[in-house]
Amino acid sequence: QLPRHQASAWTRYDVTGQIGLGLGITHQSKSFTTISNGVTLPAFTRLDAAVFYDLSENLSLQLNVENLTDTDYFPAAHTDNNISTGEPINARLTVRAKF
Repeated sequence: QLPRHQASAWTRYDVTGQIGLGLGITHQSKSFTTISNGVTLPAFTRLDAAVFYDLSENLSLQLNVENLTDTDYFPAAHTDNNISTGEPINARLTVRAKF
């Protein structure tokens, strides 16, 4: 079942020509797991962030941190007994090279 309300937003602010900061938020209202309406997934809000750094014109780094508050959440379910858990706080480092 789909949640009644779902929204996300992401913003980026370039501090300098080389460094940027990003902040994102995702919200989902409560939802039922199946059409039986027997089990309800609670609403959740997740906060994410990023740092961008251009080492040169052809090389950049990006660090993303998801779920900054390490919130327990359940974004989806396939049945009343098969409920997906959201990722705990995690980080990803990306290196981009242009050739």
